[in-house]
Amino acid sequence: MIMKTIYRLLSLVMLLGLTLTSCEGEKELIVIEGNLPIKTSAFYMVGDATPAGWDINNPTAFTATEEDALVFVYEGSLNTGEVKCCLSPGSWDAPFVRPLANGCEISRNGVQDTAFTMHAGDPDDKWRVVDAGRYRLTFDLRNWTLAVDYLGE
Repeated sequence: MIMKTIYRLLSLVMLLGLTLTSCEGEKELIVIEGNLPIKTSAFYMVGDATPAGWDINNPTAFTATEEDALVFVYEGSLNTGEVKCCLSPGSWDAPFVRPLANGCEISRNGVQDTAFTMHAGDPDDKWRVVDAGRYRLTFDLRNWTLAVDYLGE
């Protein structure tokens, strides 16, 4: 009698185990194409072309747009020289937003929806401002694009 009870209890435990480990069905794998948005509440630029120069502790800030908190705009003067962008001040070791190729030009001709990348370390790619003047730089961190409008001298 005890053996029969142990056998029934063991069978019940095995049935319960099989029930709990069964699948509802195969889940479809979701693959996300492209880059995920860069989620940040602040965006800055440094470089000899910017008003603050290469001061990583006091970089030039962009302003988030009201329409989209992941689109940042800077409207102001740029000198001739180099520019790269960061998400936070104070560290040269953090990832920087950079052009896809070193020396991509920012000029009177403007730039429309050109792609950028983000990484730390080398290569230390930067944009090159070739015409000093007033600009509107628009970084879309949702779609990883930069637009540049030349506003004049």
